[in-house]
Amino acid sequence: MDFLATLFNEYRVLISVLLTTLSLIVMVTIWWDKVSFWWLNVYYSLPLIGKENRLSKDYETPVKVYNKSWLNSEVSLCADFASHYEKVNKDEELFAKSQDYLGKVTENGRNNLHAIGWILIASLVFVEAMGFSYVLSGFTIPGASESMQKQGALGIAFIISVLLVGLTHFTGHELHGNSLIKKAKVWWKNAKNRDRNTPELAPNNRINLDKTFEDDDEPQYKQLINRISTNAEVKPRYLVTIITAVAIIVIAVLATYVRGQVLEKEHIETVMIDTSSSMYQEQDPYAEPVPAILLQDKQETDAKGDEDAWDREKKGGWGTFIFLAFLFVLLQIFGILIGFKTGFSGKHSSDARKEIDPFKSEREFKAHYSRLKQQVARIAQKRLTNLQQKMNQRAETNCQDPKVLHVLEACGDRSFLTYMEELGAAETKFDQSTRRREHQTQIDNKALATSAQPVPAATHAPSEPIATELETATVPETVAKQVVDSKTVAETPAEAEARIREELLAEIAKSKAEKTVETEEQMRERLRKELMQEMS
Repeated sequence: MDFLATLFNEYRVLISVLLTTLSLIVMVTIWWDKVSFWWLNVYYSLPLIGKENRLSKDYETPVKVYNKSWLNSEVSLCADFASHYEKVNKDEELFAKSQDYLGKVTENGRNNLHAIGWILIASLVFVEAMGFSYVLSGFTIPGASESMQKQGALGIAFIISVLLVGLTHFTGHELHGNSLIKKAKVWWKNAKNRDRNTPELAPNNRINLDKTFEDDDEPQYKQLINRISTNAEVKPRYLVTIITAVAIIVIAVLATYVRGQVLEKEHIETVMIDTSSSMYQEQDPYAEPVPAILLQDKQETDAKGDEDAWDREKKGGWGTFIFLAFLFVLLQIFGILIGFKTGFSGKHSSDARKEIDPFKSEREFKAHYSRLKQQVARIAQKRLTNLQQKMNQRAETNCQDPKVLHVLEACGDRSFLTYMEELGAAETKFDQSTRRREHQTQIDNKALATSAQPVPAATHAPSEPIATELETATVPETVAKQVVDSKTVAETPAEAEARIREELLAEIAKSKAEKTVETEEQMRERLRKELMQEMS
């Protein structure tokens, strides 16, 4: 602490500037959308160097925007403000999608860890790390001064706290993700016990926040798996958990061991100092010599007292160190629990929570963003109107082209909201076209999978069993010969039908073996002719 106070006193101005700069950077980062929109409005409104004044000079460049005539300057202005309008162009459908996504991934009651929580956890871990980092600095920086050891202790504590805070938080996230995987597997096994035709436990990677309603018809376990990251076997993973557990145990054990060694080192140094001082203690030359038996008793009493005192001190010290190690481990478990209870494992759960977090209802969500949209549209329309007026003034003075003047006179039909409506209509049309193509692709894939039939391999011999479309039974060659020999025997109509069927099966098997591939219609026509001949 003395080092920090000295550093702050010597570099007070520099530290103040750095802290102020960092604070401004953090504030601008947090409220970047508002700051960038404010700066865009200021940049357009500057009198001489503003973008509005520069764009007003280009009033003769027409462009086509979704089959409607615009001026290039107008399109540039609308495009600049359109990005800010899109950020607040959110309706109740997005709120419903976000709620649906969080509900299907069973994370609708979770939140990210607040900044105050991060500061609290980091402070607790840093204070705990300082407890043994000062002891470690004596061995990591041997021979260093007291001031240098304090600086080294700060550095060691910072490194340990950063590593432990990150590891414990990621461990909590990993355990939460594993709990979701286990939940989905339990649901899947229960569904499989009820129905053997249960779909496989594999994720659909096409599901995102915009397509969250596409798997409404799928089982609940499939909806959950579609929204989290899993391995190929859809099993829990414990890599980060194992690393964190090893790190916590190693740090706790080694820190306790080093503390114990430092305690014993200090005791040895104390004994050596006491021994040296007693050896060189001045004797009174006029004092009578103490009897040897009394001197021996005194030495034994002092030795026993010192030993008892050291025994108590050692037990108390090791008890304190063990308690501090237990407190350290308990603090890391607390960090893991915080990571388990906060944060998200869903791929887009964090984005969904950001959309609906400040709002309690869909109506509140809609009212908030409707107000923001009106604010952006009002400012954008004001800038567009000023631009159109400036272009009209310049054109009346410098332009004689009637087409240009006609386009400028019709500026009332070109507003910012009109531009956004045409842009939205084009995006909607593109999305519908994309969805139709994807839907048609899925239909084609299903049709191909349904109509696909197994084709015999080239190495199959004619004597191998071959499956037919009429029956799954196979017809060996010996059975076919017996059927041929039975033609000369008098038959009943039922026996004749069975014989004909067996002959047809034998012929079909033979044709399959000879690699003759027929379509269903061709086979149907051929069988019809053969049956007609046999019946006649």
